[in-house]
Amino acid sequence: MDTQTKVARACNILYMEGHTDTVYGHASARTDTDDIIWMKPAGLGFEEVRPHDVIQLDFEGNKRTGDLPRHLEFPIHTEILRQRSDVQCVIHTHPPHATAFSAVNEPLRPVNHEGVLFIEGLPRFTQTSDLIVTPELGRAVAECLGPHNAMLLKNHGIVVAGPSVEEACVTAVLLEKAAQMLLLAKQFGEIEWTDTAEALEKKNRIYHEASFQGMWDYFSRKLARQGY
Repeated sequence: MDTQTKVARACNILYMEGHTDTVYGHASARTDTDDIIWMKPAGLGFEEVRPHDVIQLDFEGNKRTGDLPRHLEFPIHTEILRQRSDVQCVIHTHPPHATAFSAVNEPLRPVNHEGVLFIEGLPRFTQTSDLIVTPELGRAVAECLGPHNAMLLKNHGIVVAGPSVEEACVTAVLLEKAAQMLLLAKQFGEIEWTDTAEALEKKNRIYHEASFQGMWDYFSRKLARQGY
């Protein structure tokens, strides 16, 4: 599967797994050219995106291919990709539980398997809750993300960065589930967290390249059953 198709499929999976927010939210991935990316266009919901809709941008936000407009928040993608050579794909969405959690000034403690994926840190960007529409803000987001696989934008949503489209997409799905499970656990009373040492051990055992690929393949089959 080529990268353009993977970006479209990631959009469809994100919609299917609850990351929809009308036409907002976006995913991108590097092309074979260092300063060119594939990116979801503006104006379409995640469920509407097909491979031919995905556009190409350079790192300055200039559209290289495609008929549809670009999202205003392209600097989230270009500045993270500029700073992180290990990152292949960047995703920004507004899933309900993780977005609500972005308004809370506390760490995401692991109460389930998904939570351990973020045991080494889930930064929270607090400079603004507005759209990230300038290179300066994009660089600030990238600096806040640092070496981590995901972050929260205060009162705004999530950003995920991964070494592949598959891993970034699955990580975004798991972050929303981790936030949802934390909220549910709080309804029952005092929480017993997974301790850090055990969480790190679980993370290394459960979440690796093969497991991310397996979950991506599952979501792809689930999409097919829904007619995609």
